[in-house]
Amino acid sequence: MEFADKIRIPKLNGVTMRGPHISKTSTGTLVITGHHLIFSSRSEDVELWILNRNIDIVEKKLNTITLKCKDFRIIVFDMPYIEQATSVAASIESLIMTDEADYLHHMFSNKSNEYRSPFDVQSQCEKLVAGDSMWRISQVNKSYRVCGTYPELTVVPSNVDDTMLIASAKFRQNGRFPVLSYRHEKGSVLMRSSQPLVGSSSKRCKQDERVINSVLGPGKRGYIIDTRSVANATNAKARGGGFEMEAHYPQWRRVNSALERHNVLLDSLSKIVEACNDTTCTIERWLNKLNGSEWLSHVKDTLNAACLVAQCLNKERASVLVHGSESTDATLVLISLTQLILNPECRTIVGFESLIEREWLQAGHPFETRHKSGCYNAARSKVSSSSSSKVFHHGSGATFLLFLDCTWQIHNQFPCCFEFSPNFLSSLVDHSYCSDFSTFYGNCESDRKNNQYGKPNLWSHFDQKIDEIINPLYLRTNNVIWPSVAPFSIELWRDMYLRWSIDQTHQKKYKKSIDDLIKRNKELKALATKLRNETQDSGNKST
Repeated sequence: MEFADKIRIPKLNGVTMRGPHISKTSTGTLVITGHHLIFSSRSEDVELWILNRNIDIVEKKLNTITLKCKDFRIIVFDMPYIEQATSVAASIESLIMTDEADYLHHMFSNKSNEYRSPFDVQSQCEKLVAGDSMWRISQVNKSYRVCGTYPELTVVPSNVDDTMLIASAKFRQNGRFPVLSYRHEKGSVLMRSSQPLVGSSSKRCKQDERVINSVLGPGKRGYIIDTRSVANATNAKARGGGFEMEAHYPQWRRVNSALERHNVLLDSLSKIVEACNDTTCTIERWLNKLNGSEWLSHVKDTLNAACLVAQCLNKERASVLVHGSESTDATLVLISLTQLILNPECRTIVGFESLIEREWLQAGHPFETRHKSGCYNAARSKVSSSSSSKVFHHGSGATFLLFLDCTWQIHNQFPCCFEFSPNFLSSLVDHSYCSDFSTFYGNCESDRKNNQYGKPNLWSHFDQKIDEIINPLYLRTNNVIWPSVAPFSIELWRDMYLRWSIDQTHQKKYKKSIDDLIKRNKELKALATKLRNETQDSGNKST
């Protein structure tokens, strides 16, 4: 079906836009296209563009339509007649349920196909190896024949051949064999994989043992950080999964650092957004809702686990392997946050973009599946029966948002250690759910490679918006930064969860003034240094 066939009313006049997240009620024209919903009021100088993919659920009551978006906005449209509201709601509902491939074709078929990410797999692997003879770039996954969610190139130990990797992949869930993520300056390494398929009979794989043990030197010990609870890891054996048996991996100590699964995180997110949208509740009710959501507890637990991994690498100089079950969610959060703590390069704009490419996009985090539904759809049981959106995608989750929230927490504690501002993190959240750029589309590298559409690059977009995402307080340091995980150190990310509920115009204005003063101060200091050097040079020449 063509997009035009899904749209019953492409244009409607006399529509009133209002809502709890709309500062001013306006009457104008509503236009529905294959990729955007556009409201325009020339008389009141108002124009609003909403990507169809940003709409989470559509609720209709009589002649009123309420849109609840993945960026947490709630927008209400009043139509002149009930029949018009019914047609508009049906059109929007049909468009937001469009298949991913059809949507990509419609959005990007006219774009240029000449595209090369500045962080392509080859360059990422070469940077990771960096001439170290202990590691090599393997093409065992060429054409994705060993693991469908890994990139074609991976970094593995040099003394392990591809035959061993293939055997290890057969012993790991979905073929996700152990690969290198990060080499610490003190000699320890950080690796990731999926769970071993030991099953209830406690099977073993000597090739897998060889792959993992090859990263340890004589007499060295390492840690296997399992992101599941002891009970969940044990129960996984009954389903064919499990964990590394100590008898077969004697050099490794297994530690369970339990983190919640993606669906639990999404439910928690829906509760905290509900609390933030309730601007009329009492302080006691607000605190109860905030505590009941458990979102900040998830943030604390995740940061605590990341600090544990970082301590193993930095203080004990021990190598670490991180995995859960599939290892496409919690594992990636820990791997990324650990590098953010230890590696100052990851705190730059380019370094953070590279981290997301390497440990999320190329590592196979299923963005298409996880972001199919948002927090409002997750709370669909609370939606009135008049809602026309009743389809919830059970693979949906909020893992990437949790990672960015944890990043914000560290940024909030060390505001001078990051080259990027919190605005950069907020933009990444929005683009990961819906975007004019295809960077976050698909579930893995093979998905994005197989789709022969033009692929506008989000990172190039940020290059053009550098003034909006740069942090004027940034002072580069090579130090390790240890975030506090004390309860009083974990704060609500107000600029994310309260951005539509509270008018932050004045705060943004004051912040911009402060940023301008800081930039001007840096410029004057640079000018003073230049003039001082010129004066010294002229003095030396005269003598």
